[in-house]
Amino acid sequence: MKILFLTIALSLFTILQAGPSITSENMFKDKYYINSIVSSMELLENINVTMSPLTFSQFKDGNMEVTLTSKTSGKCEEMKVKLKKTDDPMKFSVDEGKRDVYITKTSVPDHWIIICEGELHGKQIRVAKLVGPNTYANPLAMKEFKEFIKKEGLGDKRIISPSQEESCTPE
Repeated sequence: MKILFLTIALSLFTILQAGPSITSENMFKDKYYINSIVSSMELLENINVTMSPLTFSQFKDGNMEVTLTSKTSGKCEEMKVKLKKTDDPMKFSVDEGKRDVYITKTSVPDHWIIICEGELHGKQIRVAKLVGPNTYANPLAMKEFKEFIKKEGLGDKRIISPSQEESCTPE
């Protein structure tokens, strides 16, 4: 379960921005819920996935930090991931360049598509997430998410909508 938590958490941090007018300073405004997830590998399809909201901290240098909490074996665990700005304004780097994070803005206010690319157990993996300010997916944002993942070659057969839980407080 801990490996699954780490896999999901690390996959949450790939960002593809829609254009140069969007900067990390004005991207996110509070907490965001993961409304839908799809992966290039069979990873989450046969389990009940519960996610807590993501909290984004934005820094003046263009870097970001994403915080996620999760209960594992009854204990609250917090994970913070630093997203380092790259020369490409459309991309952030995670884990010293081992993973890339991209964010795409949807046409729905405060709804984003996050793509994470990296390696898991020696294989390349891509995970896309639709995030928004509510625990449920906006229908238009979901339609755009499905079109986006189809264009990216991820298909919509593996889309899951995780159950939502509130953030816990680590001891």
